[in-house]
Amino acid sequence: MIDFIAYIFGCNKIIFMPSKVIARENWSKIGFLMATIGSAVGLGNIWRFPYIVGSHGGGAFLIPYTISIIIFGIPLMMLELDAGRKFKGSVVTTLKQINRRFWLLGILAPIVSLSILSYYLVISGWTLGYFIFSVTGYMEFSQFTNSLLPLLYFAITLAITAFIVSKGIKKGIEKASMILMPILFVVLIGLAAYALQMPGASDGLAFYLTPDFSYLFDPNIWLMSISQAFFSLSVGYGILITYGSHLSKETRIGRSVLGVAGADALIAFIGGLIIFPIVFSFGINPSAGTELSFIALPTVFGSMPFGMLIGLLFFFLLFIAALTSSISMLELGAANFIDELKWSRKKSVAFLSSIIFVVGIPSALSFYGGGISFMGKPFIDFMDIFFGTLLMLSAALLCIAVIWFYRPKVFDVKNKLLEKIKASSIMIFLLKYIIPIALFILFVVELLSGGGGH
Repeated sequence: MIDFIAYIFGCNKIIFMPSKVIARENWSKIGFLMATIGSAVGLGNIWRFPYIVGSHGGGAFLIPYTISIIIFGIPLMMLELDAGRKFKGSVVTTLKQINRRFWLLGILAPIVSLSILSYYLVISGWTLGYFIFSVTGYMEFSQFTNSLLPLLYFAITLAITAFIVSKGIKKGIEKASMILMPILFVVLIGLAAYALQMPGASDGLAFYLTPDFSYLFDPNIWLMSISQAFFSLSVGYGILITYGSHLSKETRIGRSVLGVAGADALIAFIGGLIIFPIVFSFGINPSAGTELSFIALPTVFGSMPFGMLIGLLFFFLLFIAALTSSISMLELGAANFIDELKWSRKKSVAFLSSIIFVVGIPSALSFYGGGISFMGKPFIDFMDIFFGTLLMLSAALLCIAVIWFYRPKVFDVKNKLLEKIKASSIMIFLLKYIIPIALFILFVVELLSGGGGH
């Protein structure tokens, strides 16, 4: 089997290169947790998760989603962090040390991630714009996207992200995460407490928390739950390999992964506690997607008690979630230039930011004037479909390359119950066989459906 996979990757034999010791900044324990939770928590938790739940059976979706996090998300997080700490390098550096012929795959992962970042920052800019509109007065979404404002807010969001990453691990990413993540938690809890007091809260909660088990027989809900868990936890990008390269030997990876996965799922769950009471109170379709956040909810905020404050906090919440994920994606790219080309951090960030800005302009102007489209779709939608689908393939290949050629025999679980049920061995089995197959299936489904799952 290993020989067959080696053939697929163009290798005649397994070739391990000695790990080079590179002086790297290390996270503090709490800083690593905050930064990794920040990487995982993004628009997928607070914006995408509720409308995915709303269009896939309400409470029924929570069951396969939880299972997907445990079976797919946690093992992939363990694998990436373990490999990053072992080889102390970026994705390209790590894969080259596993096998020198894997450098091409190492390049593919950051290219896909940075391409996603180019339009993710555009959507992040929308949240920044609507945060400002919460004070100045909401602009119609079609009017907003048909102006140059999305380009302006895209540039501002990119500049903020670049500034934080240019400061490094300790003074930049960790420091920002230590400030932003507690703020996110406080705002999240505050908004949920307010939403649960609304007149339609009980109906919203009934939809959200009462599962219709008949939905569990629909294969689509399982595929969507795997996809949501995969995107939500930021696995498969190579981000966690990069973050893992800054881990000290004393850090307990198993405990950290459980903390990050738990926090990520909890934030998504609380996001639902905000959205569903509001939408049921005002009779809005809970599966509206982009329309929900940028069209329906601004109208609601304009007519509800304390609406300006609630809208301000809601879009600030979205912006923080988007920013923390953007930081991790830019760091993924910058780390490769720092490790492989020996560029300074500031030079690497400046170069990548320039490229991202140029690539992101068509996405930012997708609806401006006559609009910029490609293959009959707004450019931002094309980018989401193409690179979101390609990410599935990249993630599957990354998983195979690391689990079959690095071949860790055991993961850092160090828990009596987990050791008793042989959790480490189970995860390695899942990573070798089940997870790559699932990712390939998702890739094919996305390809055949034209990216309909995004």
